[in-house]
Amino acid sequence: MSLSRAQRQRITAIARGRSEEPLFVLEGRRAVRDALRAGYVAELWLRAGLPADVAAELRADAHAADTPVGEGSAADFDRLPGTVTPQGVLALVRDTSRPLPEVASLPGLLLWLDGLQDPGNVGAVVRVAAAFGAAGLLVSEGGAHPLGLKALRASAGLALRLPFARAEDEAIAAAVGERPVYLLERDGDDVFAVEHVPGDYVLVVGSEGRGPGAAARGVCTRTLGIPIATDVDSLNAAVAAGIAVAALRRIQGPGA
Repeated sequence: MSLSRAQRQRITAIARGRSEEPLFVLEGRRAVRDALRAGYVAELWLRAGLPADVAAELRADAHAADTPVGEGSAADFDRLPGTVTPQGVLALVRDTSRPLPEVASLPGLLLWLDGLQDPGNVGAVVRVAAAFGAAGLLVSEGGAHPLGLKALRASAGLALRLPFARAEDEAIAAAVGERPVYLLERDGDDVFAVEHVPGDYVLVVGSEGRGPGAAARGVCTRTLGIPIATDVDSLNAAVAAGIAVAALRRIQGPGA
């Protein structure tokens, strides 16, 4: 395959979320390599002139996965504004979202991204979830998609490996069942003072503007907060999620 004008337009439309194809753009050698080996890649695109060993490894992985490979010049790649890193490696990956009941029933920690709008925050929360062994993500419709270009870039491709489901808030609230639901709030109970954390629970990270929505509040078991200086209004959503998950994991102890 060659990176023709039509292909450039197609890839750009996918990257901007304006395509009906259920595909997403993934960049970077390591992330693309891992996605190839996991079987998530529908198409691989390489910039001409890549180091021979890099191109050979990616082509071998693509061949093993029966994934078609295309090539474009540096100029072709440069005509994809905002979608390609200087590494010159791009993949179109399949939608890896799962049914809500499947993800909601996974044992362990579930992070509920309740309307997060910033793709960078979504990607950063995905990295937090992966780093601390969360079972999966529950992502409210209307928020940024974990596989969107900027979110997937921010998660370094980890969103492809972490189970997640997207659904309306009310459906997520119903699906979590009897599992304890903790909300991150500025004025919630000090997360560092929590004495017990169950094995299975949900931690809600609300939107940057309004915080958790009505559906999450309706099933809330407890609000948790992170003590910060009084002259600081709030923490970034992803930073708050990372601090909270780390604190709760420590309370659970080794082997959690």
